[in-house]
Amino acid sequence: MGRGSGKDIVNVPFDVEVKARAGFQPLAYLKQLKARTSHSGELGFGVIRLNGQGEDAAEYCAIIRLADLLPLLIIKYGHLDKEPTEADIDRCFSCGSYMIRKCLTCQPTITSVEDVD
Repeated sequence: MGRGSGKDIVNVPFDVEVKARAGFQPLAYLKQLKARTSHSGELGFGVIRLNGQGEDAAEYCAIIRLADLLPLLIIKYGHLDKEPTEADIDRCFSCGSYMIRKCLTCQPTITSVEDVD
């Protein structure tokens, strides 16, 4: 992790602002990210380690603008033709991920022999 006015996590293709404090100031995080990402064009989001969460980063919270989140959801769930209901959500028998109609986590990647150079 870095310190100062730049990215807090370096060598990744997005801009992450990590905050470790009890106070929750989401507007301040979003303004700081917007100032940086408006120049870089990178996706920006905040990671917040709340007091008492420990060192497991997988448990930290994330804050992202809805305008940045929606395209990511479309990439993952763009195959939907209607609003899913609770009954549509299932678990993949292969990998255990939650899915809607088809698993995009363990979906096989098929490459034709003719496509290989």
